[in-house]
Formats: sequence, C-alpha cells, structure tokens
Amino acid sequence: MSPILAIVLLVLVGLVLLLLEVLVIPGTTVAGIIGFLLLGGGIWMAFDSFGTNGGLIAIAATLVALGPVFFLAFRSRTWNKLMLKENIESKVDSFEGFVPSVGDKGIALSRLAPMGKVIINDREYEARAQNSYIDEKSTVEVINVESNKIIVKLKS
Repeated sequence: MSPILAIVLLVLVGLVLLLLEVLVIPGTTVAGIIGFLLLGGGIWMAFDSFGTNGGLIAIAATLVALGPVFFLAFRSRTWNKLMLKENIESKVDSFEGFVPSVGDKGIALSRLAPMGKVIINDREYEARAQNSYIDEKSTVEVINVESNKIIVKLKS
C-alpha cells in the first residue's frame, strides 16, 4: 500500500469517527479518541514519509477538509436518521387523589433504607425515612409531604 493511500485512509477514517462522536455518540467516547489518534497518525505518517513539507501539506489538507465535511454532515439529512429527535416531556405525577398530611400515621410495608413502601390511611405510598432506617411493620409518622415524596419518621 502506498504511503499516500495509507495517509488518506487514516485521515478519512479519523474524520468519520470524529463526525460520529460529534453527531451521534453523546459525550467523549472511544470513537472520538480513536478518530483523533487516527488523524494524528495520518499526519505523523505524512511527516515521516514526505518530510516537513509533506507533513505541513497533510495538516493543511486535513484542516481544509474539516470545514466542508462538518458543514455537509450538519446539512445532510443522512445524519438525521441516526440522531435522537425525541424530547421527553412527561413528568412524575404527584399523588393521585388523597394526599397524606403531616402527622398522619401508618405502617412500614418494607424496610425504609432510606426509601421503602408504607401504608398511610389505607393507601400504599413510597416514602423516605427522615434520618435513619425504619424496619418493616414499624409505625411511622408523616413529617413532610413534597410534590411526589413522603418523608416519615419512626413513631415513638
């Protein structure tokens, strides 16, 4: 394989991996790191095979290619098929119907460590222990009710 073909392949595969990193894969991943390393390897190979002038030409060509490649990729509808387009607009509902009040008493259905199930006023809720673990079948008291959270303490 000729050095020019190897350099071009390294740079092209590096550009493709960088495009995947930017447009498809969230966060910094192996694809971006490998893409960056392949671009560097192609440029290093150009310096090694063709000297300083060849290496500088490889750097310039890579930088010149980056602009149009990213421009076309952002403009292209091909990438739209791979990208996530859904927005999650749902939310956790607060309590349905009856809302427990501060001071209501109930029974722990499971161990609250710190979260667990409780029965308050004949309804089952998920609750959080205030500051300690509460054993199953213990009597609990509601000390705070937030939008969808019940905070309880052990009833003494």
